Amino acid sequence: MRNIFSILFCLCFFIVNSQTLKFVDSGLLPIENVSIDLKEAKSKSLYTSNYLGEIYLDESAFGLNQTITFQTSHISFITSKHTIHKNDTIISLNKKNILLDQVFITAQITPKNPSNVVHKSKIIDRVEIDRQGANNLRELLDNQLNMRVSNDNVLGSSIAMQGISGQNIKILIDGIPVIGRLNGNIDLSQINLNNTDRVEIIEGPLSVDFGTDALAGTINLITNKSEDDKFSPRLNLYYETVGHYNSDINFSFKKNNNLLSVSGGRNYFDGWSVGDKFRFIPTAQLADTNRVKLWNPKEQFFAKIQFQKFFANFKARAYYDFFDEKITNLGFPRLPYYENAFDDYYFTKRNNLGLDIDFSLNNKTNFKLLSSFNKYDRKKNTYFKDLTNLNQVLSSNISDQDTSNFNMIMNKLVFSSTRFNNLGFQIGFDSKVENAKGVRIEGNSKILADHAFFTTAELKVNEFLVLRPAFRATYNSKFKVPLIPSFNALIDIKEIGVRMSYARGFRAPSLKELYFEFVDINHNIIGNKDLGSENSNNFQISVDLKKYIDKLSFDFSSNIFFNDINNLITLSQSPNSIQYSYFNIGKYKTKGISNRLKVFTKKFNFSVGSNYTGRYNNLSSTFESQKYNYSHSLSSSLTYFFKTKKLSLSAFYKFTGKLPVFYNDNNQLVESIIDSYHILDFIINKALLNDRLKLKIGIKNLFDIQNISSFSDNSIHSSSNSTQSVSYGRTIFTSLNFDF
Repeated sequence: MRNIFSILFCLCFFIVNSQTLKFVDSGLLPIENVSIDLKEAKSKSLYTSNYLGEIYLDESAFGLNQTITFQTSHISFITSKHTIHKNDTIISLNKKNILLDQVFITAQITPKNPSNVVHKSKIIDRVEIDRQGANNLRELLDNQLNMRVSNDNVLGSSIAMQGISGQNIKILIDGIPVIGRLNGNIDLSQINLNNTDRVEIIEGPLSVDFGTDALAGTINLITNKSEDDKFSPRLNLYYETVGHYNSDINFSFKKNNNLLSVSGGRNYFDGWSVGDKFRFIPTAQLADTNRVKLWNPKEQFFAKIQFQKFFANFKARAYYDFFDEKITNLGFPRLPYYENAFDDYYFTKRNNLGLDIDFSLNNKTNFKLLSSFNKYDRKKNTYFKDLTNLNQVLSSNISDQDTSNFNMIMNKLVFSSTRFNNLGFQIGFDSKVENAKGVRIEGNSKILADHAFFTTAELKVNEFLVLRPAFRATYNSKFKVPLIPSFNALIDIKEIGVRMSYARGFRAPSLKELYFEFVDINHNIIGNKDLGSENSNNFQISVDLKKYIDKLSFDFSSNIFFNDINNLITLSQSPNSIQYSYFNIGKYKTKGISNRLKVFTKKFNFSVGSNYTGRYNNLSSTFESQKYNYSHSLSSSLTYFFKTKKLSLSAFYKFTGKLPVFYNDNNQLVESIIDSYHILDFIINKALLNDRLKLKIGIKNLFDIQNISSFSDNSIHSSSNSTQSVSYGRTIFTSLNFDF
């Protein structure tokens, strides 16, 4: 008993007589791996900050005058010398480069500097979004390495990451999944960036954190949650010679601990076909053959209102936003008199209502609640129009009309703790209930519930090694979901970071794949209630090298990945039937390597990268000479800043290589090759009126690429050649951003 008392007494004495130093960045976020050297210390002289940015010093480290002098060292922060008093506890360090002053939060236990994130990750901040002149997510990702964006003039745009299609890519807005997929893809052109602060991207599965669909990667849009203490309106105007007219306004007002933000806008596209002339104002559409557009006219309205409440250890945010889109597909005048036509109209509505609560018991323990209701409606109407008087009536063909409704209720509660030295952990519960309604859904309505428990830990083994195991256990109301594990490791040695990971991914069948019914004279597609979930194994290894030489910053990264997807859900003809349905018959693999070099100075930023991706499916093995079909791409950007930094010139280049694809056409194996193409954009940014007015002028698609060829050969009887739309061609745009 006496020994126990002595130990407790010594422990308490040590705690009372020790000094804690905490290193933070300009945003007061903790900095781990800060090394300090106490050359005058009588005992231990070298220390490294832990997971919380803290270093514990014995009182003996301080001199007679109760001060201590040391020098800090960190790969991302300026080396500096400090002399502090014994009562000083917080030390702020300055970044080596302003571009490194970023915070990454997606799937993290605590907000981190990107260089400390264990996953293979990337941030596209607001500065980069503005520099590219991107209005929506499609335009932003079109220039990114290891991503391939495809366009459909009716269904919209889609994306592939690491050679895997968009139905396996999770798209989030502030951690909330975006619903409403067409053919498995989210239309990226419907996701506006006017209120986006930054975009965080993680390559590889994040199924442990976000469940289904997060198999190839996750894209999380972090919206602006400004805490300005004043009334701050902002107006954005955009014009493009192809017929784009965009405008939006947003403002925020703060009083005491309350912040109200409101934003809204309209995006309008007048439609375009080859040969159309540039126009500065929308023009009336003549009722002749010119009414048919290669790129359909589109109009979008959007708005958002959010209210935030702040306390010392508590934050709450309630918000509502809506999106309304109309796409007009005007038909070709019918023979013999060209007096009437069939016109299609596609209406999309999104309504999102949500509540976020962030509560911290102390600086080491945090609770976060995400609750949301998301509603997606899509309607298609076909009208028979009289072109002589423009009267129209709804088509009597039932297959010409369609209405689909998808709702999702989500609640996610996460507990995060860093109370233990060098160990952080997270425990969460994730619940989603989805409802699909429509005349093409079996029984006109179906519900699917998904409830999951997940946990993650990050262990800092030593100053060089961080390990992150995680797993997710899920209950689904329709089918069994396997235990989903993942394991990540980060080896950080001075200027070199090595990331290695294994992750299990899965994608649950959608309600459409389970219960879809579409039978008419041209279609016979039935969902499959017996579908199982897709599952995958992902392996990645990446190396990052950062080097600082005088005023130059070098950042080289290389990433190797391999994906093996089983039970791939495929639309295929049923055996002994003319009916089509969804089956777990596919196997799909991808592998590849990507490399990127970035060079930063005060005068310019330069980056160049390439990736080489191989794809394999069941049909690929039929060609004995080559099971994997390879494609490559190249991406580069250059921005030059003039001395005042009020003017910058930027160029963005992307080469997208040929893409070979195998598919089955009437029981015949067909190889299709989508041709390569080059895209080059040039943009000038100028800040005026003390940075209150920002002007952008640029040229998009300088090489005037419009369509690319798609050549198919079944190697037996015949071949065919078709085209795919890439862009409108060369256009000129300008935008104004004014802060009142």
